[in-house]
Amino acid sequence: MTSFLDAFNELYRQVNKKTNETVTECITNIPDDKFHLWLLLPSSLMIILLAFSFHRKNLRLSCLGGRPAAVFPMDILGKSNRMSYAAAWGSITFLTMEMIFEKTVIVDLHGPTYVTIWNKILSIMIIGIDYYPMFAALALESLVSLVVAAAYVFMLFIVNLYKIFECDLIPIARLILIARDLPNLVCLGYLCVSIPMRIIQGLRTKTVSFYTSSEMVALLNTKDLDLTPEAEHVRDLFRPPRPPPSPPGNLQEKIKEIAKGVIDVVIYHNKHKYRYSSRILTVTVMGLILLYYVAVELFVEFLPLFYMIDKGFESTTDIINSNGTTSEEQSITEVFVFLQELVQNSRFCYIVSLTFTIVAGILSILHMLASYRTNLLALYKGDNTHIPHRSTMENKSLLVGSMRFAGYQVAYIAWGFMLHLFCFFMASIALCVLIMLLMRGISGWLLEILETMWPALMITTILVIVQNLLSTFFFLQGRGLYLAIDNRRGLFSFSFFMFFYNIFIGFLSCLLRIIKSVVIGAVFLPRLDNSALPRRFQMMDPGFAAYVGFLHVECSHTHPVVLMFVRILMAGKKKRDESIIDPEKSDVTKEKALAFVRARIRWQTAYSILKNPALRALRKSQIDRAKEMLERLSQLYHLDKNQTCELMSQITKAGIDLKDVNDAVESEQSCQKLPFTQNWYKALKIHSFMQKITRERELGLGIFANQHQREDRNEQVDFTENNEGTLIVQTPSTRWKLAKFLAVDLQTKGQGSSIQMSDIQSNV
Repeated sequence: MTSFLDAFNELYRQVNKKTNETVTECITNIPDDKFHLWLLLPSSLMIILLAFSFHRKNLRLSCLGGRPAAVFPMDILGKSNRMSYAAAWGSITFLTMEMIFEKTVIVDLHGPTYVTIWNKILSIMIIGIDYYPMFAALALESLVSLVVAAAYVFMLFIVNLYKIFECDLIPIARLILIARDLPNLVCLGYLCVSIPMRIIQGLRTKTVSFYTSSEMVALLNTKDLDLTPEAEHVRDLFRPPRPPPSPPGNLQEKIKEIAKGVIDVVIYHNKHKYRYSSRILTVTVMGLILLYYVAVELFVEFLPLFYMIDKGFESTTDIINSNGTTSEEQSITEVFVFLQELVQNSRFCYIVSLTFTIVAGILSILHMLASYRTNLLALYKGDNTHIPHRSTMENKSLLVGSMRFAGYQVAYIAWGFMLHLFCFFMASIALCVLIMLLMRGISGWLLEILETMWPALMITTILVIVQNLLSTFFFLQGRGLYLAIDNRRGLFSFSFFMFFYNIFIGFLSCLLRIIKSVVIGAVFLPRLDNSALPRRFQMMDPGFAAYVGFLHVECSHTHPVVLMFVRILMAGKKKRDESIIDPEKSDVTKEKALAFVRARIRWQTAYSILKNPALRALRKSQIDRAKEMLERLSQLYHLDKNQTCELMSQITKAGIDLKDVNDAVESEQSCQKLPFTQNWYKALKIHSFMQKITRERELGLGIFANQHQREDRNEQVDFTENNEGTLIVQTPSTRWKLAKFLAVDLQTKGQGSSIQMSDIQSNV
């Protein structure tokens, strides 16, 4: 903080030369080196306290009741407490960066040059021990561990606030200091709120113990099984794909759709109900805070240099002008004036470059996050299009890459920021020089370059356009839709002459290839999801190899289908264990479970048959009914087995329910009204099918073609007496006609009259 205030003090003096107000120097009462050395003792005691609250899984479990056990600071494979872990890592990002840039030295050993490396190693070890209890407390689930985490967070938050307000600074200096430490304060403030809320919620629901801790590893946690992201992912696998969205109707909807598409492509595309792991979220937060920290430091520390250089050129110009005005001195003065103006404009170039670098860094991190999600979902499906198959690397290499990923990604973001800033600054300076030369009328050199280059550029452009047009409209069939050659002789002749021109174009293309490689390599340097090397050599890229190992370890241990399968097995095992412990409770639970399962199966069966009517023919009740109908139809029409099966297939093809046919046959035999006479659809379908069967039977067609006409009409004559005492001859043909009249009985009822038996006799 002291070096930052010194740099800001110099910047403030250069900007406000006319005022005598200065920034008061601040000497903190809590130096970082002594503070972290003092913190070693309480942090070690808290680590021991947390270790005794945890049980060992093996290795002399009878000793001291299985205590102490090794505690871990973070579950790198889970998704529980994601935001708490991200905030905790974000709170120490500033300290880590200050140690890397040698602004904070905790261990200061003097000696040869290599001793400085040991200073950094020991300092990082001390930082790890100091903050280990806070992370370990977040990973455990007990009242004591949460209280330890809350105490740590409140202590760090108070110390940071004290460092900001301990010195008497001018208002603008204090605002700049608060802005510099804003991400750190936000992360600690979030932890100060979230951890006490977890304590209150645990006490209210009685889900946390007082001292004995349990792991917060939620990979195989069976709580709220249906609400987990893995369950939602598995449900999406069984759902049909969503239909494409309808095209926009008006201009406003089109503009919204275009804007949404641009945001999805340029900034970030959100996926509903997808949860990132704790580790990738932590890396993202640390990368964003790193960008903020480096940008503020570079703005405050390097901007005064431009004022100092400007002041030096101004003093030199004044000295030259005071001595004389010869022609040589006049030209030197013009050069110094030009350089002074360039330095003045460089301040704005630096600010613009810094702004563009921050935007590019944020977009790079967001795209890396979306690419991680896409690649991981592809690995879940077994798609190795972008990520090499795990068989190309050893398991130990994959695990080592997974361990390296987080640190590599943060370091690559820092290197990418510096490279992008340099490239943007050089490009802006070149553009500034070009504009200044043109404003001064110095444009001859530019015109000479254009006169030399324009023929080559024009010929190259024309040849490229001609080759594309001829390939599309002249040398390919279907205007380029098919890879089928047309006009072969013309193609051969054109290729012969273009060979010599393409050699010339190849020289320019090679330069363009080099430029593209440099630009794309610089743009994608902060991202580990794309290798800077060709595909055959991409595993030689250490950053991409770490990314591949990280993804394969994530896929192997967080696959949603595997996790849900294991959770279901564990839930079943838990129920079986409970039934052994309490059999009476198990019987009651089993009866309720069976009733619930029975009802669920029935509803699912009804829904499946409703959505798939063809499944009705495979039901046991439907098969039994079909067998019964086969026997009844065979007896009624004196058909053999093959003819009866053919009749049943025709009934099925006609879309007639066997139950309706059964009702029709029973009504024929008992001379009763059909039960479906109030349903016109069924009545008409039965009526048309009966007419078809009657016509085929009378004409000897269809299934009755192989029988003699008299045998087909082997009618059994029955006599039925109606209410009026009239005898009706019952034959198969009269039965069909009787069913026909009964089916339309509803219409006659609506007219106030009913069909008389005399009407049936006259039609029979």
